[in-house]
Amino acid sequence: MVKRKTRKKTTRNKLSPQEKALRKEKRDQRNEISTILKNIGFQRLPYIDGKHFEYDNRKTEMDDIFINENIILLVEYTIGNPKYHLFTKKIFYDKVNSNKRAFIAFLLKEEKLKSFKKYYDENIEGIYSQNELRLQILYCSKKTISEEHKNTVSNVYFFDYHIVQYFKSLTKAIKKSSKYEFMEFLEIPFEDFGSNIKNSSSRNSQTFKGNILPEEKSKFDEGYKIVSFYIDAESLLRRSYVLRQNGWRDIENVGHYQRMLEKSKISSMRRYLSERNRVFINNIIATISTDKIKLYDKDNNHLIIGNNGQFIGDNSTEISPTRIEINDSCNIIGLIDGQHRTYAYHEGDDQFEDKISELRTVQNLLVTGILFPKNETKVNRLKFEAKLFLEINTNQKNVPSQITQEIELMTSPFSTIAIGKRIMLGLNKSGPLGNMIEQYWYEKGKVKTASIVSFGLRPLVKIEDLKARDSLFVIWNNPDKYKLKQKDNNESELLNEYIKFCVEKIRDLLIALKINLDDDQWETYSHGNPRGLLSVIFVNGVLNVLRLLIKHNKVSTLENYKIKLENINKFDFKQFKSSQYRKLGEAIFNQYFQLE
Repeated sequence: MVKRKTRKKTTRNKLSPQEKALRKEKRDQRNEISTILKNIGFQRLPYIDGKHFEYDNRKTEMDDIFINENIILLVEYTIGNPKYHLFTKKIFYDKVNSNKRAFIAFLLKEEKLKSFKKYYDENIEGIYSQNELRLQILYCSKKTISEEHKNTVSNVYFFDYHIVQYFKSLTKAIKKSSKYEFMEFLEIPFEDFGSNIKNSSSRNSQTFKGNILPEEKSKFDEGYKIVSFYIDAESLLRRSYVLRQNGWRDIENVGHYQRMLEKSKISSMRRYLSERNRVFINNIIATISTDKIKLYDKDNNHLIIGNNGQFIGDNSTEISPTRIEINDSCNIIGLIDGQHRTYAYHEGDDQFEDKISELRTVQNLLVTGILFPKNETKVNRLKFEAKLFLEINTNQKNVPSQITQEIELMTSPFSTIAIGKRIMLGLNKSGPLGNMIEQYWYEKGKVKTASIVSFGLRPLVKIEDLKARDSLFVIWNNPDKYKLKQKDNNESELLNEYIKFCVEKIRDLLIALKINLDDDQWETYSHGNPRGLLSVIFVNGVLNVLRLLIKHNKVSTLENYKIKLENINKFDFKQFKSSQYRKLGEAIFNQYFQLE
C-alpha cells in the first residue's frame, strides 16, 4: 500500500497588535483614496500592486493605476516616512515624466501589467489616440511632506492628507461633478479631458441673455458692473468654483472662507427638484472674470470694457439688455452665494439622478454676476467678495465664529481677531501645542480655536487700547510698534514681528506647564483619558495667567516659569467649568506667581 505523503502545515507568523494596526492603516488609506477617485469617475485596474518590473533600466513597482476616459493616474501610497520613500521613487518618476508617451507604450507591452493592455483594448483604443492620453502621478502620503522634499521631484501631484479629506467630503456630496475641480488640481485643462480633447483646437463659448446694471443703479464702486442672466444648470456646474475653507488651493486659507457642502442639504434639495420638478427661483451671486466673457448690446454691438471698468464709448447709466458670451471653460465663475442650489444638480448616483439628469440641461438658474474692473487688485476683489458673503449670510443664518474670523484675517489683517488667528496658526506649527489645535473641519479630538481667539487672545494681544496694562503690546520693545495703531497702515513686516513675539511669550509659559504636568495631562480630554487637560478653558486660563503676569510686571524666562510651576500637576484644574477662564487664570497666578 502506497503511503500518502503528509503535507507539512505552513504556520503563519502571528502579527503583533502594532503590525495589525499598521496593515489596517495602509488598507484604510488605499480604500479612502480609491473611493474618492471612483466617485469622480475613475476606474481602478486590477493586479497592479506588487508587480515588480524594470523600466528604462530602473527596477520598480507601482501601487495603483486609475483611468477615467483619457486620464491615467499612477498612484502611490505611503504611511511611513515620505522623505525616504519619495527619494526611492524619484528616478522612476523622472523617467516617466521625461517621455509619458513612451511609458504608455511600455505599459501596453509589459506582461506583468497586462491589465492595462486589457483595459486599453476594451475602453480606449479607437476612441483616443495615444497622443490624446494624459498621464499624471498622484503621490499620497499620510504624513506631511516638506516643501523642500516636494521640490526634489517634478510633475508629481501631492495628495496631502488634508487635501484627501477635502476631496473625500466634496466627492461624497457631488460625485462626478467634482471632476471639474479635480482636473484643476491635476492641472489638466478641462478642454483636454475626455471627448473635449477632440475639440481643443477651437475653444467654444455660449451666449446667454441678460441685463447690465451700471454702478449708478447699484451704488457699488465705480467700474463695478452687475450682469444678470439665466444659464442652464449643467453649463453653470462646469464653469463654477467655490473658495472653500481647508481646500487645496491655499493652505493658509487666505480668501477661502466658504463652508463645505452639506451632503444632507444637497440630498434634500435633489429630492425637491425631483419631486416638484421646479427650479430654485432665488438668484445665485457670483463673480466673473472679464477676460472670460464678452458683452453685446441689444443691437449686437460688442461692448468693450476698459481697465477701469467703464465701457469704451457710450457708458450708459441705464439698465440695458445684453447678451453675455461666456467661455466654455472650467472654474471661471466664482460662487459667493448659492453653492448648494447649484450643486444640487450634480451628476450623482442616487435615486434622483435619472430625473435630475433631464433637468440639468433644461432648467435655468438666475445668476447675478459682479464684474470687477481689470485694474482692481486681487486683495480688493477678495475683500469685496468676503464682505458680500458675510452680508448675505448674516441676514440669513448665523455665520460660525470660525468663518467670520477667517474673513477678518483677510479683510482686516491688523485687527486683534486677525492677529489672534495667526498666533493660533503659529502655536499649532510647533511647540507644546504643535498639531494639537483644530485647523481643518475633519479634525476631531483637538483644541477648538474660535473661543480662544475671541476670549483668550483678543484681550492679550490688543493694540488699540492705550490704557490697557495687560497686553503683550505693552511689553513689546519694538521702537516702531505704534505704527501698528495707525489706521490703514501697511506695516506687514512689523505685524509679523509682533505676532512672532506673542507666539514666543505664550509658548514659554506653555512649555513650562507641559514640563511640569504629567504626560497624560498634556492631552485633550476624552473618555479614554479623563485626566487630559487641553481644552479651550485650559488654554484661555493660561492666557489669562500671562495677562496677570504682564499687569504685575512678572513676565519672566522659561527657566523661571519652570521653577515657579513645579507641582502644578497637583493643581485642581477640573474645578473650573465652562467659561471660567479668568477665575482659572487668577487661581494659578495667585498660587504660583504671587508669593515671592
